[in-house]
Amino acid sequence: MSRALRRQPLVKKPPSQQPAFKPSGPRPQKKHANAAVAAEAASHRSLIERVPFVGPYLLEIGSELRKVSWPTREEVTRLGFAVIVVSITIGLLLGGVDFGFNWLVDNTLLK
Repeated sequence: MSRALRRQPLVKKPPSQQPAFKPSGPRPQKKHANAAVAAEAASHRSLIERVPFVGPYLLEIGSELRKVSWPTREEVTRLGFAVIVVSITIGLLLGGVDFGFNWLVDNTLLK
């Protein structure tokens, strides 16, 4: 850091006068469930929901997978064929480049 920059006074921002969020009314009251309601809710849970940590995670995965727009069979076939053709083409191209460099090294550097 140069001396000129070290000599500059630090600029402090003035504190903001008002809070960014101002609530516009009373807070909603929390719902307190009694033991009977909690026991009834627990009895209606599925087997997957009862597994700690893993159960809710698996349920979230299922809900996200239901949101996915899956391709049709024709799209999968067409795009899969395109991937195979492009892969073979690039493989042949790289093989040709390798063969060309191999021939070039054999006939120029190693003679």
